[in-house]
Amino acid sequence: MRAILNGCTRLSRMERHGFLNGTETQLHNIYRRHNKMEDYNMVAFCTEQTTAEQEYFYSIQPMGVNACVVNLTVGKNERNLLAEKQIEAARKAEMLVHASHIARFTTPEEARDEAKFFLAQTRAFNLPESAVHTLIFTPTVADKSAMELINFFQETLYLHGYRNQDLCVTAQLITNNIVQPGNLHLKPNLTVIDYNRLYPSVAGAGTWLFDDEYLDEQQLIAYDFMDFYTKPNQMRGRQLSLDTEYIVRAGDSYWMIARQLGIELAELLLLNNATVGDRIVPGQRIKIA
Repeated sequence: MRAILNGCTRLSRMERHGFLNGTETQLHNIYRRHNKMEDYNMVAFCTEQTTAEQEYFYSIQPMGVNACVVNLTVGKNERNLLAEKQIEAARKAEMLVHASHIARFTTPEEARDEAKFFLAQTRAFNLPESAVHTLIFTPTVADKSAMELINFFQETLYLHGYRNQDLCVTAQLITNNIVQPGNLHLKPNLTVIDYNRLYPSVAGAGTWLFDDEYLDEQQLIAYDFMDFYTKPNQMRGRQLSLDTEYIVRAGDSYWMIARQLGIELAELLLLNNATVGDRIVPGQRIKIA
């Protein structure tokens, strides 16, 4: 768990308790109602510090947690010893199961070795190629070479037939321009780690990891804005109207809409006589054809 938290802005346990139980909780609930956060499915990210008890998975599924991302590997030789039980528990709770790897690589060779180690574990657990394979990249020290290493890792998975990929990074890595989503070769889903906020600080996030404690468990929990994890076999995204319009929902931007619908951003902006910085609001109708 601590490996994932490196680079994140943290609150103390006392501050977090206040966040979860005081005025901030009320503000968070108001924000959720106003922006219809309850419309989004949630995803549980499980690490070796997450319980593998079946009753826990049964308890979170009715609350909207419809998918589980089980961390299988860390670096090139560490494994999550609870992974098998967590996968079994999630499946029994009728959740979709996906896999994640926590990066430790600092060279292309290490990135390749970690990718192969991760692939070996996904196959050992009989996870299908259609499952999402998530790279969790949260180094304590990172430089401009980070993009090269991330691309190398994800391209290795792609060459072995694993097309559904996600990159999970802290908001700080993006705001500091260490991770540049526009320069990701495979254009994976983007999960942003941004704890204890009323909304994610990075525009265009497909998934938002908003807390690391859920129902008093050490559990990373996320909103799945684009249904990347929770509806992998359906057209991801939002409700369309008459096949030529898109109805804007909370958190959307022109960039996000273009990405999830497979439309060129320039084409979408031209259709709507808009610029990339123009503000759009929930309920607004956007032309898509």
